Amino acid sequence: MCENDRIPHELALHIYGNNVSGACVKSLAATYPACFRILGETCFNNIAHRFIEHSPSVQPDLNHYGAAFSDFLGEWTQSLTAFSDFRYLGELAHLEWLCHTAYYAEDDPPFDFRTLAKASQDVQETFRFQLGHSVGLLQSDYPVMAIRATNLSDNAATEVQAAELPEYLVVSRPAFQIRVERVDAYTFEVLAACQQGITLGHITGTRQDHTNMIPRILPGLIQCGWITAMAAEKTGLREHP
Repeated sequence: MCENDRIPHELALHIYGNNVSGACVKSLAATYPACFRILGETCFNNIAHRFIEHSPSVQPDLNHYGAAFSDFLGEWTQSLTAFSDFRYLGELAHLEWLCHTAYYAEDDPPFDFRTLAKASQDVQETFRFQLGHSVGLLQSDYPVMAIRATNLSDNAATEVQAAELPEYLVVSRPAFQIRVERVDAYTFEVLAACQQGITLGHITGTRQDHTNMIPRILPGLIQCGWITAMAAEKTGLREHP
């Protein structure tokens, strides 16, 4: 930055810093709209400025900024007595980040049913099923799905009725629309195992009910786009014409 007669170096850098900080705050508010509405503009912006000081942006695309905000907000609400009624905000922010990243995620190729059908049972057990790029998982001790939906609508309700807790949530982007769905603990466990790269053989071998249930639920998980690909150890694959 070149100094001129109107703006000295220090003032120019100060203006630039304020502009960058303001852009980051606006980006966080857009990424976490439910948290913004709950906290209000002044409180949210104050926390956002503290977060920016703690975790400044290191990349030019602000669409990818703010991944650690949920942890920061969770620690903030857990440590301050004034926020004792808002201890769910960390997990709510985590859900909002999953929704945000799902929107910008890559598209998935069609599932390779042909390879799955041709593989022997031994080869199938080596498969590691992969979740779609937009799919995110969250287990929460708070009804964050309903809290998010209420605060993104025009609903004036101030209380949310808690469903059965913990709740197991799957975030995805079918037809370019963000969707948050509640699933049972078993389905969540299977999806989490796939996310961790655990093989099908290991998933079915750890519990007896897995052996019986996996063949029933796997087609549905593929059909809804939550499982979109698979990989196997190269030594277990055979070439097919």
